[in-house]
Amino acid sequence: MNNLKIGDVVEFQIDKIIKGGFVGRKDGVEFFLPKSLSGLKEDESVVGKTIKAKVKEFKQNSVVVDRKAYLNDVKKEIENLKDKIVNAKVVKVKPSGLVIDINGISGFVPRDEIFYRKIDHKKYFDEGDEIEVILIDPDRRVFSIKKVLPNPWEEVKDLNPGDRIKVTVSHITDYGAFVDLGNGVEGFLHISEINWDGKNDLTLGEEIEVEIVEINPEEEKLRVTRKNLLTKPAEEFAKKYKVGDIVVGIITKFINVGAFVEVDGISVLMPNKFASFKKGEKASDIFEIGDKMEFKVITISPEENKVIVSRKDALPDPYEAFAKNNNIGDEVKGKVKYITDFGMFIDLGDIEALVRKEDYNNEYKIGDEFVGKIIEMNGNKIKLSE
Repeated sequence: MNNLKIGDVVEFQIDKIIKGGFVGRKDGVEFFLPKSLSGLKEDESVVGKTIKAKVKEFKQNSVVVDRKAYLNDVKKEIENLKDKIVNAKVVKVKPSGLVIDINGISGFVPRDEIFYRKIDHKKYFDEGDEIEVILIDPDRRVFSIKKVLPNPWEEVKDLNPGDRIKVTVSHITDYGAFVDLGNGVEGFLHISEINWDGKNDLTLGEEIEVEIVEINPEEEKLRVTRKNLLTKPAEEFAKKYKVGDIVVGIITKFINVGAFVEVDGISVLMPNKFASFKKGEKASDIFEIGDKMEFKVITISPEENKVIVSRKDALPDPYEAFAKNNNIGDEVKGKVKYITDFGMFIDLGDIEALVRKEDYNNEYKIGDEFVGKIIEMNGNKIKLSE
């Protein structure tokens, strides 16, 4: 206590709460922090907290300290740092950034304020490192390293959306890639903009040409596309095939509206309505990934990059075969596929038929056998009666 004087800054841990304030000890000295001078809540959450405060006065058994006075001094010192490049020491390296110390004042450098590029800062900094920083948020004591450095975004401020540039793939993620313009500026290439099939076929360090989609140097934002510079798959398809052609394809992926089919390395769409002659049947219900078969080309639209193929149109029409082999009044047998408010549909193998509610009396459930007579045949509309 003999070495302390009024105005000194002390650091200690709060041990307990007493009437009117907080008490802590360090090096055999007891410190008392009045609640009115603390800026702290008077609850158990502060016990164990390490704080700094200024010596206010000496009493017989303790030293009275003022934390608010210390914080006010720090605030003034922080304000004086504004727009100045200052030296700091790295106290702790965290995934979110760097905890720093500037002559006893703590601060923080977020990872986005360390480099202009997407670099793992944990590999470049260690505790105790000396760095140069500049204050960017006095209230939260947030500092920046990169704003001390020359701003590479100044070099690209004349670029505009639509410009083509050569870049290097600098980082690959599950959702795309980052590309380096060569001066430290990085742009984002979303996976949907890499190519037309949505697959990431890039390699780290690969040099590619891209087109600028959006650029904002003030916000350090750059989005680019590669697929716009590539030939659309539908254009490639149109060079080989025309509407009506029969092609061989492989089922590669199922989606809600159908399936993707690969034809000569080009991915095309087969909607569910073209998967089968049966109403409501989905591609995923009747095919497997890897199935290889013939399809008929229904639509080629290079401008929209759309190619549609059909499995059912590549097959003989089973309804025509049914009409040739059966007559009105013939008895047929099938199974109840599904039931609606207006009747039920019967699975007859390659085709299905409708039995209206008024044309049957017995009760049926899905999977039951049904025997009925043909009462109507009109293309793909077959109607039965019990």
